[in-house]
Amino acid sequence: MTALTTRQRDLLKALLKSNAPLGAEDLAVQLRLTPRQVSYGLKGVRHWLSAREIELVARPGVGMELLCSGEQTTQLLQELSSAQKMQLVLSVEERPQLLALILLVSDKPMFMAELERIAQVSRSTIGKDLDMIEEWAQQRNMRLVRRQNFGVELEGGEVLHQELIAALLWGETPFGKPLTKITHNRGLVFNLHDDAKLLPLVGRCDEIIQRWDMQRVFAQVAYAEAQLGGRFTDDAVLHIALILAIQTERIAKGFHLDISEENIAWLKRLPVWDVARMVAKRLGWKLSTAWRDTDIAGIAMYILAAPRNERWPGDLDVDTDFAGLMGHIMLHIAETYETPEMQDDRTLHDGIVNHVIPACLRQKLDLWMPSLSPHLALSEKFEAEHRVARSIASMIELHTALNLPAVEVNNIASLLRAARIRIRPYRFSKVIIVCPSGMATAQLLMARLEARFPRLGPLEVVSMRKLDDEQLKGVELIIATAPLDEAINQRVDVLQVHPLLLPEDVERITEYLS
Repeated sequence: MTALTTRQRDLLKALLKSNAPLGAEDLAVQLRLTPRQVSYGLKGVRHWLSAREIELVARPGVGMELLCSGEQTTQLLQELSSAQKMQLVLSVEERPQLLALILLVSDKPMFMAELERIAQVSRSTIGKDLDMIEEWAQQRNMRLVRRQNFGVELEGGEVLHQELIAALLWGETPFGKPLTKITHNRGLVFNLHDDAKLLPLVGRCDEIIQRWDMQRVFAQVAYAEAQLGGRFTDDAVLHIALILAIQTERIAKGFHLDISEENIAWLKRLPVWDVARMVAKRLGWKLSTAWRDTDIAGIAMYILAAPRNERWPGDLDVDTDFAGLMGHIMLHIAETYETPEMQDDRTLHDGIVNHVIPACLRQKLDLWMPSLSPHLALSEKFEAEHRVARSIASMIELHTALNLPAVEVNNIASLLRAARIRIRPYRFSKVIIVCPSGMATAQLLMARLEARFPRLGPLEVVSMRKLDDEQLKGVELIIATAPLDEAINQRVDVLQVHPLLLPEDVERITEYLS
């Protein structure tokens, strides 16, 4: 009898558990598939159901539903829970992820015949998968070695191995949707865990992933925060925990990081070293004398370089290059925007320290960190902020010889934009309101203008009869509720509005200001 693929099983389960007809698009969204994949999968489902005399009906504009009794539904769900009658078919994006993981953790070359056997595909298919893995590895300075009578292996230092494992599990690969996800309450979750017995390749990867126990590492990340007096971002907590879980398992197998003596000596002078040493002890690492410092250095580097939610005590003492730099940066910002109060904006100052120092340390130590999601980037329409951010990056490079990546420059631009919103200077030094209807109407209009445009400028109500040369000195904008003399219009910008400040008035003022 024909076996269902796991995708077809999931489609059928969704239909069985639904209390109403489901359309192809509903199934696609629910199972994170394309409508085409749903349509193709349902063909096999129909064939499988026909052998059990159950019909899958599709009604245009309504959706699809199964014509079966409650008893049949229960029987089908029980049958679908049996792994023996399922067939796992990996996509062209899923298989390279699993093969890459196998190769990254393997302590010896793997022969093509073994890869064919565990993946249950042809040699030519494995070859295409390896081509994809090789291209990805090369982008990260690692070599995929393929030799006859030798096997296949990924060749590079242990730091690279651990970083590529982390990137793969985090989902930053060209291989499509990741097969793993990382959460604060469950740690590392393998999406194919329940189907591990259906394919040797999946089963082996499941065994590997289960060895990385992130749950016990979360407590050590919290310990490091408490000892150093700060907090990492939520994503940084997940990343550090993942890195430490990987390093713990790799050390147990005899793999150790290769950190330069110069960086180790520098790290030992910082408070983070003692914290890293205690984290290693609390994780139960059994470190030999030869590798003790390099493995502790691995913890210290990731703690120092991780994104923070707030500025940490002693951040400016981490590197002497940063000590005098922040003063120059804040002065540069204030002068560029012609807003002196920005120089003393502690929120902006601490935000830049919070981003720049870890970012520079990531460059200095050559560490990989997960990228910022593209949708979180500051829009290019804020050209002024991006321009100032690039000039700050140039100052940092001049002082530290470290080149900030584009994502970090964008972070600085976002901080600048936030500061501009907080401390936006008045657009005009003097704005007068002219309202012949009376003082009450004028005051009401002024209150509404201040509420809708708080940074418009100092507002003053002036009688139309007093609009003489002396009164008009220094006036940059007049907001009036009645037409003014043409001579005034030629000297000063005038906007005529309704005394109640209607929505169209707000729109016109907004357009004028922008």
